[in-house]
Amino acid sequence: MIEAAFIADQIQFPEYQNIITVFKIGENHESIVYQHFDRLYILPNNGLIGLLFDKIDTNSVYLIDSSLETQAALAFLENRLDKLPKAGQKLALRYPKQLNFTSNLLIGEVVFSDKHGNCYFNLKKNQFEEFVRNRQFQIKIQHFASPLADKISQSVYDVEQGYPVVRFSRSGYLKLQLNHGNAKKLFRIKEDTKIIIELQ
Repeated sequence: MIEAAFIADQIQFPEYQNIITVFKIGENHESIVYQHFDRLYILPNNGLIGLLFDKIDTNSVYLIDSSLETQAALAFLENRLDKLPKAGQKLALRYPKQLNFTSNLLIGEVVFSDKHGNCYFNLKKNQFEEFVRNRQFQIKIQHFASPLADKISQSVYDVEQGYPVVRFSRSGYLKLQLNHGNAKKLFRIKEDTKIIIELQ
């Protein structure tokens, strides 16, 4: 679900009205129907909604049997979602991974690894810049003693082949990759692996 939420965050929707997005992650016989601005989201009632949205208008969250998703989409197009049953206390929530701060440490967690072994962490560029504030730093992986980097690169080609590079992706997430290699395998990245920014 964490990876699904990360991928969904990368999607650039066209500026059209009445977009309906359906998520099929995990198995659940109950579906959440949620209108967020002019878009409808249909997703399993397994906590995913809490990973997708920072703030949820619970008055706009409905709960249906998953076999009725097509009817719910039609209800949205016909402006009659309010006829559906509200989710209320039955709404399942799961919360995103949080950054941890101390005075000189920032700790993030991996949220996604792509098919090339590039690893993305739950640290965005503006959060990094606010923490570092032009001070020197080192970047480490929790189970490796040696630092990965002491600067943010612009391109994977800023280092020689086989070396790691830390940079921000186009969507603004901190990204670890190898120049011609698989960072996930080399650094044994798992779903709970931490990345550590330490001020010097």
